[in-house]
Amino acid sequence: MKRLLRPDCPVRCMFVAALCIALLTGALLRLALSLESGVSLASLAASLPLGALSDLAVGILMLTPLALVLALLPASWLDRPRFRNTLLGLISTAIVFEAFVEYFFFEEFNARFNNIAVDYVLFPGEVVGNVFESYNVPLWTGLALAGGVLGAFLVAPLHREAHALKRRWRERLAVLAPLGLASAAAFGVLFVLPREARANRIESEILASGPVQLVRAFWTAELDYPLYYRTLPTESARARAAKFLGFPPRPGTELAGPAEGLTLTRRIEPVAGVRRAQQVVVVLEESLGSEFVPSLGGEKPWATELDRRMSDGLTVRNLIANGNRTVRGIEGVIASFVPLPGDSIVKRNRSEGVATVASVFAAHGFRTAWFYGGYGVFDHMKPFALGAGYQEFVEQSDMPEGAFKTIWGVADEFIFDKLLERQLECRTKDEPLFATLLSVSNHKPYAVPAGRVPWPEGKKPGRELAVRYADWCIGHYLDRLAETGLAADTLVLVVGDHGARVYGAEEIPTESYRIPAVFFGVDERFKGARIERLCSQVDLAPTLIALAGLSIEAPFFGENLIGLPDDGGRAFVHHNRDVGILTDRGLAVLQLQQQFALYTRPGRDSQVFTRIDNADAPRWLLEQVDDAAAVFGTAYELYQSRRLGLPAGVGASSEALTPR
Repeated sequence: MKRLLRPDCPVRCMFVAALCIALLTGALLRLALSLESGVSLASLAASLPLGALSDLAVGILMLTPLALVLALLPASWLDRPRFRNTLLGLISTAIVFEAFVEYFFFEEFNARFNNIAVDYVLFPGEVVGNVFESYNVPLWTGLALAGGVLGAFLVAPLHREAHALKRRWRERLAVLAPLGLASAAAFGVLFVLPREARANRIESEILASGPVQLVRAFWTAELDYPLYYRTLPTESARARAAKFLGFPPRPGTELAGPAEGLTLTRRIEPVAGVRRAQQVVVVLEESLGSEFVPSLGGEKPWATELDRRMSDGLTVRNLIANGNRTVRGIEGVIASFVPLPGDSIVKRNRSEGVATVASVFAAHGFRTAWFYGGYGVFDHMKPFALGAGYQEFVEQSDMPEGAFKTIWGVADEFIFDKLLERQLECRTKDEPLFATLLSVSNHKPYAVPAGRVPWPEGKKPGRELAVRYADWCIGHYLDRLAETGLAADTLVLVVGDHGARVYGAEEIPTESYRIPAVFFGVDERFKGARIERLCSQVDLAPTLIALAGLSIEAPFFGENLIGLPDDGGRAFVHHNRDVGILTDRGLAVLQLQQQFALYTRPGRDSQVFTRIDNADAPRWLLEQVDDAAAVFGTAYELYQSRRLGLPAGVGASSEALTPR
């Protein structure tokens, strides 16, 4: 052991050299992330020691397998400086390239690797294609190679004098003993390091380690909620959730009894005086945040078509997305379900038969169809839709040959064309139709068909071009509805699936979760009207059903917004492993290990949040914590026990379900 631990041992020298490169790269990455997000250098300097400790632990764990390989290689290989330099150069290149990946991920999502990164790993086809379309991969690979070679050169003195030892197998394996101890210590360090080292979310993300966050995200994809999050006693939670959600306390609708018999349904009635719609369409717009809509205070006023048409519809002004992923928008808008920690129910394995707005319309005799420009295998969308009320799933393979497309699918205009084709077909057959369209164009690489919107020649495509094109497609579709005469009998909801990108220092940065929603084809009374109440994506399905002139019992967490007061609203939100409830006055966030974080704000229209110490929190905010624990705990219980389907007998008789 004495000989194996001496400075010229090649395994030890290579290990230390690679670790130095990892630590240097980690420090430079944190500096770049701080400059990108506007974090002060003083704050960065204060966090570097803890960050370096995290990088050291991660480096030891990730390099230990390399040390094992080196220990087992023939001794003559390690005695060749060219072999050691080449190997160290490749390792250094991989470390630098991973840092580039982390930087661009942070630039897009304002976070280290998280659940989004896990989804991307699980669907490499779309992601790899998107990366090559959105970034100059050869350039950044070349820079990583150059950085790796430079790093290997700088640390070359650490292993230049190393010489392979002519040792027996027992001696070879003995060199791993100290590495085993180091790995155990590294595990211990990562276990005790705080998950949220700063009250400011962005500073905590910069301080964190990308690989560790990726492992945590994968590990927490489907958590046993009661084991990790704050809960209330079962009966108390059910009663509190029922009261908070506004479920009427009458037999068959209140939350009571054992899990096997637990029910949660609300009666949705038609808005007084509306006539029943013949066709209903939900347009889920990719990454359409309120920041793009001028009349919603958008600082990037690019969605001008949607904005100028708001006078023809009913606008929801203070709508908050469930999360920052499309699957969160789907579960909120389509299933009226709150976001649980980990995976969305779109991707979980107990979602077959979950009540959705599609199953409600199917129960009333509507044909139901989903239109998507990509392939439905992505994010498990197609299996979810077909198991939750949709009779047809139209995807990329059903689109015209030669249609303009990116790795995410065909351009939006072709999806709308397919939808309009189906609408005309259903009108000819006198068949009512409910359809959902999920757009794809407002996404990197921001490539769209030429000539649709004005764009300076030679200017590089970016988010602005994609938003303007997606907005043009909405306006073009609404124009064609009017031209074909379909507008008179069609109710259309246009809503963002989530905001364009995440920004904000809160544990759940709800400022970036604000999205537009407009109902077109509504009764004359509602044209040009606005709903000011703070609300959630889960409220859109009940409102849509009521505006369409239908009535039904459904297990929806949202409520019909028509006629509700401006004050007293709430939204259910999710970010990474946190969930919470936002109200006019504050934000209560539930975290792992039964922890919670609290924020106050001056009012519904303010996006200025102040972190409050739990011990100093006002009573109303602590009550909000218990409300969140009750709602999310009950939602998990209902989902796990498969109690989220439409009540038995619904749909058996369409006559019995017609509006009263």
